[in-house]
Amino acid sequence: MNIPFPRRRAGCTLSELMIGVGLSMIVMNAVLASYVFVARAYTRTIAFGSANQPTLEAQGRRTLASFAQDVQMASALSSPTASAVTLTVPSSLGGTKNVTYYFNGTASPVTVSGYAVPAMSLARIDVTAGTGLTLHSTLLTCVFTYYDLSNNPYTTYVNHLPGIKQMSVAFTSQSGTATTGTLTSIYKVASPRLALRNRALLP
Repeated sequence: MNIPFPRRRAGCTLSELMIGVGLSMIVMNAVLASYVFVARAYTRTIAFGSANQPTLEAQGRRTLASFAQDVQMASALSSPTASAVTLTVPSSLGGTKNVTYYFNGTASPVTVSGYAVPAMSLARIDVTAGTGLTLHSTLLTCVFTYYDLSNNPYTTYVNHLPGIKQMSVAFTSQSGTATTGTLTSIYKVASPRLALRNRALLP
């Protein structure tokens, strides 16, 4: 006579349940760590934490393009310093206009010719129109350098204004914060020496 064995009920023991929960926690922890890593990498890539903000590289290219165009078209310059210079350039309406490149290396906005330059930013200010454009908003340093015809740099400017033949700009930038883990590497940019092509018109 065959004696029927009692059927084993489907389910799991407490030990199996604890092992399953433990493995699930390990997998979830790995997924979360990967998500945080990707999010931080994305934030560093866009440099500001917002897809609507330009990257450091884009700001650097825009700054160099604007500066190079104005310097090479300038018919005069005035008030040259290591952090600012005013150039006389052709106006789209005819004649000329003055534009000022100004680096605000302070922690507060500074108003120049009616335009509020944000902290640690470089702005191009249309002095004639009283308007401006912030070219780079996350600078650490920004230095304008002036050269004579023999490529020698000047250490003082005003007394040597007639001899200035070339200019260059160099700056460093960084975005993000260390507390949130989004601090980018320092981005360094330097323009070539740009000739003032209309030198004969300079004072």
